[in-house]
Amino acid sequence: VRREDDEVVVDFRQDGQHVTERFEYVLSATGRRPNVDRLRLDNTSLELDARGVPTFDPATGQTSRPTIFIAGDVNADRPLLHEAADEGEIAGRNAATFPTVAPGHRRSELSIVFSDPQIAMVGSRYADLDLGRTVIGAVSFDDQGRSRVMRKNRGSLRVYVDRCSGDFLGAEMLGPSAEHIGHLLAWAHQQRLTVAQMLRMPFYHPVVEEGLRTALRDAASKVERMGVAA
Repeated sequence: VRREDDEVVVDFRQDGQHVTERFEYVLSATGRRPNVDRLRLDNTSLELDARGVPTFDPATGQTSRPTIFIAGDVNADRPLLHEAADEGEIAGRNAATFPTVAPGHRRSELSIVFSDPQIAMVGSRYADLDLGRTVIGAVSFDDQGRSRVMRKNRGSLRVYVDRCSGDFLGAEMLGPSAEHIGHLLAWAHQQRLTVAQMLRMPFYHPVVEEGLRTALRDAASKVERMGVAA
């Protein structure tokens, strides 16, 4: 990939042939690599995974060598600033108090993609679910009032709820204000709220969050139809 004047030029091979394409912009979403290249871990007896990263306990930061703890960029478990800060506190405390090692507090998982429309993922993803025990509440933002006024009325939200207990398990969203709705859902997930408790919270009119209420109502009705109190 290179820049020529006001264009981005991308060279690649396709079906054995060299191809060159030109673009105005390139969005590169390549992820992050664990920052372990210069640590010479091959000179240690640490147990490494397939990526060459030390195996470790996410709750304590402790590696296969009891006296070595890792956090942040060197484990790439949750490559986010706020998660790395939590990991640093946990690993640092356990390293300082060793041999006393205790699990630290980990927050509910929250991922946000600052695209247009935005993407947010909270708690358990669809791929993580036991679908036999899960109901899914959904809403489309195509006709959601505030979203239409903002001309951002595209996208959808799905919330995942335990069909037996009514517990909120997680959510995935592509749509307007996903970064803000994601935070509300992460707080609810960390507080282990049920869908009924979430619906008792205030929803102002007219706001995008009314779309969240619609998805929660959809999930609650499915739980109720199955004969289980939400």
